[in-house]
This record gives sequence, structure tokens and C-alpha cells, in this order.
Amino acid sequence: MKHLHAILTAAMLGVVLCSYAQEQKLFRLVNGNGMEAVISNYGARLVSLTAHNWNGRLEPVIKGYVNKEEYLKDRSLGATLIYFGKNNEETLSGKTWELVSSDNQSVSLRYVTAEGENGLDGKLNVTVTYTLSDQNALDVDYRIATTAETRLEVTNGICFNLSGEMHRSILKQHLWIDAFQTNTYNQQRRLTGVLQRIRNTPLDFTKPREIGERIKRTHNGYDNAYQLRHPDNMQKPAAILFDAQSGRAMTVYSSEPTLSINTYGKESCGISLQPLHAGYNSGMEKIGNELHPGQVFHGATVFFFTTDPPLIMRAK
Repeated sequence: MKHLHAILTAAMLGVVLCSYAQEQKLFRLVNGNGMEAVISNYGARLVSLTAHNWNGRLEPVIKGYVNKEEYLKDRSLGATLIYFGKNNEETLSGKTWELVSSDNQSVSLRYVTAEGENGLDGKLNVTVTYTLSDQNALDVDYRIATTAETRLEVTNGICFNLSGEMHRSILKQHLWIDAFQTNTYNQQRRLTGVLQRIRNTPLDFTKPREIGERIKRTHNGYDNAYQLRHPDNMQKPAAILFDAQSGRAMTVYSSEPTLSINTYGKESCGISLQPLHAGYNSGMEKIGNELHPGQVFHGATVFFFTTDPPLIMRAK
């Protein structure tokens, strides 16, 4: 009888694990130029993205894992990151999201939180849409509604390396950021709203510079939140990353007023460019991150790839 119970338990566990595995799906997006993005419904994450180099070869431009089990150890990589509720925790990168719609170039995923998750009195309804356009741009669109007031922080965990080789250093890649100031963090890694000018400091990328040019003068690489100069204008680039060896340039456009830059140390082979709903608008009014019932939060980020770098990146 004990053996029968063990067999039944193992069988039931196998069914559960198979069901869990089947719930996790990959969605392959391909544009008219052959550029490819792969999205997982586990954490609504970008797991793969390719872009052309100067001679037309498609190569990977983001860091990712081959085995999906690795994402259990590093849940933030490539994922949709949403901090919410009274506990202000990020939990959705470890969830399997529901498919809303998909086609060859776009996929929409949705997650509705449980009542009381993260201490939230109600529920959060989150939709993320990835679109790979024929203009070689990856658009990431967020729409969030709530049934109870909550503070909200939304961004992505995508880590870029434009060289095409994810183990190659990014220190020779050039970075430009449309910002004269940073928004400082407190000891709890919360933005304080206190702006600091960055002219003539290692944080100054108002002119394109190699990432490694002054990185050794930082505490532990770049991990800073930049207040953008054009926070209300998605027509203005927030940042540009350029790799001269591959010829790839990536321009970032964002609906958000702050851009967080993280190189994950001084000897880096990846960089994150994460828009944040924080800081100040063009009228220097402080942005609130409270979401109320009846409101819909809408955020958008565009990563535009080209092998014809913008003029500013060609300046000596």
C-alpha cells in the first residue's frame, strides 16, 4: 500500500510539473528584415534579441540564459520588473503570465495579482506588449490598472551588449545620455528627488564617451539614475549606445523622466538602460508614482537599432 501511495504521489507530482512546464511558453517575433526577438511568458521577459552588424550579420545583443532553470536563480534578467503594494516588492518576474494576443511581430501578456499580494488591498492588472517593427525597433508598452491605491515602480531587466559576443567587455562601447543631472539614491536604494549636476564628473555622458574611460573613478561601476532633459518628449532620444567594432547603435526612447544606467561593476560585459517613473517633468514638477482605482498607468520604451549611428556618436 505504501508503494502504491508513493507511485501515485510521484505520478501526481509529475503531472503538476508537466503542467507547470507547459504553461511556460516562448513567442518568437521576426520583422521584415530578419531581426528576431524571443519573449517568455515566465516573467514577461525578453530572453533573446538579435540585430544586424555593419555587414548585415544578425547577432545577439542582450544577455540571456540557455537553460530556463537559470532564470529561477536570476529572475530579474530580461524580465518585466514591477514593484508595488505596501511591501513594494517585485514578484511578477517569477510568475507565468497569460497570453492575451500574439502574431509574427507582437505579443501581449497579462498578469492579475492575487488579492492582498504584496500587502495590496486589491488587485493589480498588468499588460505588457512587445512589438518588433520593420524599422528595427523593439517597442515595450506597459498598461497597469489597480483596484486599490498603490505605489508603483515599473521597468525592465534587459542587459545589453552590442558587440554580438556576450562575454566581450562593453568598456569600449560609447554612451551618450540626454541628462545634466542625476537623481540621488538613499541607503535603501530609493530615489530621493535630490538632483546633482554631473558636469566634469565620471557620470557625465552629455558628450559620447567610452563607458570605460572614467569607470575606474566610480565606486563600483555605473549604477545611477539620470534625470532626462526632455522628460515629456518621446521624440527626443534618452540615450544612445554605440559599438564601433560591430557598427551597431541603439537609441533609447522613453515616456519616463528618469533613466537608470547599470554596468554591474567596473569590469563589465553588459549594461542596462532602465526607464523609471520618477523624478521631474519638463515643468520641474515632481512625478508621483501612486496609482489609484480608475486610473491606467501607461509607459513605453523603444530600443531602436541601426548600423548608421546618429551624428552625435560620430563626433570626435
